[in-house]
Amino acid sequence: MSKKLTYRQLKEKVSEMEDRLTLKDKEVNKLKSSFLSNISHEIRTPMNVIVGFSYLLSDPNYNQDQKEFFIGEINKNSKELLRLIDNIILTAKIETDDIKLNMDVCDIQSFMEDLYIQVQKFLKANAVQNTEVKFVHNSRKSHYQIFTDKEKVKRAMFNMVENITKLSANNCIELGYKIIDNKIVEFYINEKITDLKSTTIDRNNDEFINGSSSKSDFYDTRVGLTISDKLIRLLGGKLRINSSKDSGFSFKFSLPLLIQKPI
Repeated sequence: MSKKLTYRQLKEKVSEMEDRLTLKDKEVNKLKSSFLSNISHEIRTPMNVIVGFSYLLSDPNYNQDQKEFFIGEINKNSKELLRLIDNIILTAKIETDDIKLNMDVCDIQSFMEDLYIQVQKFLKANAVQNTEVKFVHNSRKSHYQIFTDKEKVKRAMFNMVENITKLSANNCIELGYKIIDNKIVEFYINEKITDLKSTTIDRNNDEFINGSSSKSDFYDTRVGLTISDKLIRLLGGKLRINSSKDSGFSFKFSLPLLIQKPI
């Protein structure tokens, strides 16, 4: 039989819970402030480009070739601005539990091939120089399946690739997966640095994850990885990040294999 608490004990417990809630509230406010600060920086960059080149278009001192270059930069940064706004909306939906998962059976091999093609198109469209992408094919003939929201998984993995290209050039990005004990599939994205001078920040794992760096290239990656982590958690996985200055980044997460389609 549980012992009843006295009024004083109850008061102490309530006070303890209030202190915890106050601490949590401060942590949430700090994270919100950091998020808004980072977003403000990211949005300002393409906006400055769009405004600046739009102004130059009306200057008669520039020839047609130069103006076509301005238009190209305006279009590219307009797409970047739309992507950032999309990320803000998605983050808000995740934070308010307003995101819907479209769960279905997904063939892993086909999914990874689609992702590989999407990454190649991204590198070409954004003129990412000296970066190679490889798809490490599964050696087995079997077509493994998972029950998940493949578009959310693809979004999470694409954000990881995009972040790698922002932090360094002259590298090779490996996309792949492996089956573990016929129970789970581990997806991975590995970066192989071919030129150490191309890195823009020191690859300190704590600095990267906890956000202690103040460099702008670092801040540009934070929102994308936050979204990736939250999406993967929603789908029952957990993002693991390893990094070093010499070998680059390694992203991994696991999801359960599909034995039979849920009813």
